[in-house]
Amino acid sequence: MRSGRGFTLIELLVVIAIIAILAAILFPVFAQARESARQTTCASNMNQLSRAIAMYAADHEQTLPMNRIVLGPGGTGLPDASRRTWASLVFPYTKNVDIFSCPNAEKPPADFRIDDWVMRGWISIGYNTHIAGWFWIGGDLPSGEHTIMVPNLAMIREAAQFVLLADTANGRSPQQGGNCFGFSADNNSYGGCEGTPQFRQVIQGLARSGTAGFAPIMARHRGGLNLTFADGHTKWFRLEAVIPNPRMFPSGGCSNNEELRDFNTANTRWLIWNRCL
Repeated sequence: MRSGRGFTLIELLVVIAIIAILAAILFPVFAQARESARQTTCASNMNQLSRAIAMYAADHEQTLPMNRIVLGPGGTGLPDASRRTWASLVFPYTKNVDIFSCPNAEKPPADFRIDDWVMRGWISIGYNTHIAGWFWIGGDLPSGEHTIMVPNLAMIREAAQFVLLADTANGRSPQQGGNCFGFSADNNSYGGCEGTPQFRQVIQGLARSGTAGFAPIMARHRGGLNLTFADGHTKWFRLEAVIPNPRMFPSGGCSNNEELRDFNTANTRWLIWNRCL
């Protein structure tokens, strides 16, 4: 009868080498599968939010929710306790605070509330910052010079190209000691919250909102980000395709440099009206 014996050192080294090779092959596959699942979850959240926006519009004569509400009757500024973002307007149609976040984003604190203006920086699925109240000459504000109008779906001419939602840089808002405005999205800024080393802008010198900042988008999914459009579909794009592309700018420029943001490789639209296209 043959007596048993243990593994030799060479045999153990061979086994370890095989395990190491398999790990090197499989771990990236597992990581990629995990990232794909997170991207899918993020896209699903955005689709649900898109439906909530559509339901809000249906209940308000096709008027879109405003990106932010910071003014009260007569145009006076509201205190922080009374200010609201688009997220608090559509929340009654979702009843799920989790879908306002992407799994790859910075996790909101335990006391996060969707209706708290101070917490607006923690939202990581941003709403197009240009869907806001616009001021027009001839209104009834105290100065007698302006009135406010809220965009509606009928104004959007290219629904399949017009961006409603995007992955955004999130974190602490200015009231919390940070400089993040995750609730809002604009393609001219990207990489990270304002003031961080990752923050970048394409077109310099554009106006900055005092309540939504520059609203940078975020490539948190394999070098790209999810976008949801006004027709309800969600799609992944490489970041480079979404930000303004200077090589596509008109040779004579635009009368307003704000309009240059719609000149991008992916042909996405961020402004409801653009006279330069």
